[in-house]
This record gives sequence, C-alpha cells and structure tokens, in this order.
Amino acid sequence: MFVHLGKNAVIRSDLVVAIIDWDTLRASEINQRYLERAKENQCIQDIAEGQPHSVVITTDTVYLSTVSSTTLKKRAENPHYLAWE
Repeated sequence: MFVHLGKNAVIRSDLVVAIIDWDTLRASEINQRYLERAKENQCIQDIAEGQPHSVVITTDTVYLSTVSSTTLKKRAENPHYLAWE
C-alpha cells in the first residue's frame, strides 16, 4: 500500500513511522531538535516547498508535506485509497 504525500511524492505505507502535525512538532523542543538533526544528516525531503502542514517520518527520510496530518493518516489507513486520486 502507498501514501500520497502531495506534489507527486508517494511512499510505501509500511515505511511510515509517524505522521505529525507541523504546529505540534514546532511546539515541542525535542521534536525541533529531531528535525534539526535530520536536516544536518540531509534526511529531509521538503515537498511542501517551505510551507509544511505535516511531517511524515519514515525509516530513512523525513518528509515535509502540505497535506494535513489528518488526511495523511486517513490515506495511510485506507487500503482502498489510490495514490493517483
């Protein structure tokens, strides 16, 4: 199964570790440090072009997405969701 993150980015749902709302992430000092380390390690894919609404953490990459965390959660949980819809 796959999850469409927006901007033609599609990932395998079994690689998703967490989906976090951007405002929630920014409110937590620990999460901010995690994001900074991911930037230092060049593990971030900014498909939101600087305007993220959510963060999707996979086993090897952190994606910044314009799609809300609620919508991404629904997409990840729905086996009938097709990435191109």
